[in-house]
Amino acid sequence: MRRMSFSWSAAVAVFGILTAAPSLALAGDPSLAEKLFEDGMTALKKEDFKAACDAFAGSDEADPSPGTEINLALCNEKLGKTATAWGWYRTAAGLAEQRGQRDRAERARSDAARLEPLLPKIRIVTKDPAATLSITRDGNPVPSATIGKEIPVDSGTYQFEVSAKGKKSWSTSVDVPAGAHVTVVEVPLLEDMPQPQGPSGHPAGGDEASSAAKTRRTVGYVAGGAGIVAGAVAITFVVVARSEINKRNGVQAEIDKTPSGDPNLNNLNQSRQSHADAANSNKTIALVTGIGAVALVGAGVALVATSFGSSDKSPKAGALEGPRFLPLLGNGTAGLGFLTTF
Repeated sequence: MRRMSFSWSAAVAVFGILTAAPSLALAGDPSLAEKLFEDGMTALKKEDFKAACDAFAGSDEADPSPGTEINLALCNEKLGKTATAWGWYRTAAGLAEQRGQRDRAERARSDAARLEPLLPKIRIVTKDPAATLSITRDGNPVPSATIGKEIPVDSGTYQFEVSAKGKKSWSTSVDVPAGAHVTVVEVPLLEDMPQPQGPSGHPAGGDEASSAAKTRRTVGYVAGGAGIVAGAVAITFVVVARSEINKRNGVQAEIDKTPSGDPNLNNLNQSRQSHADAANSNKTIALVTGIGAVALVGAGVALVATSFGSSDKSPKAGALEGPRFLPLLGNGTAGLGFLTTF
């Protein structure tokens, strides 16, 4: 067979793909993965690399496989997306190593090493403290930990936007050439936003506290809704895992009735193991998604609960602050904590 069931890293990878962009592929669907893989190979032979990449991406989303990821790297390399190809070769090497496919892992690592000296890179430098800034590249957040570091990217044109509380936003368009080159993006010191003036000429307080409370409630409702959806997804994976367990038990029953010398015994053992692996993988995904659901719902409840009764006045010394709810995760526990001060 071309592929195996989900591993822990594969589950995380699929979750990341599903949240990044919509797709028709369904996680844990080997038959769909196989069909899309065949479509990708057909497109690859026709040198239709864009179609090949789309098909391989859908196949890997449905059922991750080192072979699929190597082909995904190859077609991206043909499209000139060197950094994307490098990333997929490294991902394939890691997954192949986990599955004991050492030859495939070594091939992927070798191809990644071949591309590494050719990678275009971006380095963002700023005069403001990086932690105070919100930076996006083509609308996607740039982690503050990457500021000042050389980050591999595909060649092309990128739009950067920088903002900070109380500051004017700044944006720029940057062209990154192909080949081993570091493009530096210099973010200037952001200008202060002008303070709105009230009727008396002093900065207007307005309804800032009320507006912040409304925003917090809105974010809370969105987080809670996302948590409910994540919970439904977790339940779905539990159902799928149970189905795989039933299939495994059915195969086990056939094995128990099959003589030891029967030529079909090996196939039955492989089928039983495949169903067992699939069950374990789906249970792992259900657990991870379930924890995420609890965290989202907890965060939503905390945001909504703390949005009522908000004031723009600072509490007096010795006064009782309003209660706050905090999501608690760790050591196999998920829930909400209640915090107040006197």
